[in-house]
Amino acid sequence: MLACTPKKESERKDPIAKVTTAGNAGNFIRIKGNGFSTNKLENTVVFGDVKAAVLYASNNYLLVQVPPHKAGVVPVTVTVGDAPSNSLMFEYNSNAMLAANLPLR
Repeated sequence: MLACTPKKESERKDPIAKVTTAGNAGNFIRIKGNGFSTNKLENTVVFGDVKAAVLYASNNYLLVQVPPHKAGVVPVTVTVGDAPSNSLMFEYNSNAMLAANLPLR
């Protein structure tokens, strides 16, 4: 994701229609921006209406695991405390990728 910076209510705009990135449930993505809490529990990332796991947090990026969701485009919003960001768009691929290829016996 390119950037997802918490905004004041007066600065927030409607979601951007352009897809920022695409992937599958279970992928790991880095959300770049500023104003994030270094305490990962104080950052909430939501894909559509599904909360994602924040695995790492710094002042300028979050490492997030993409939660399960049906194929399609959803807004992604980061909230730090009670300050939500502008939404970015994430496209879930229709074909899930395998995490491992195990030989049949």
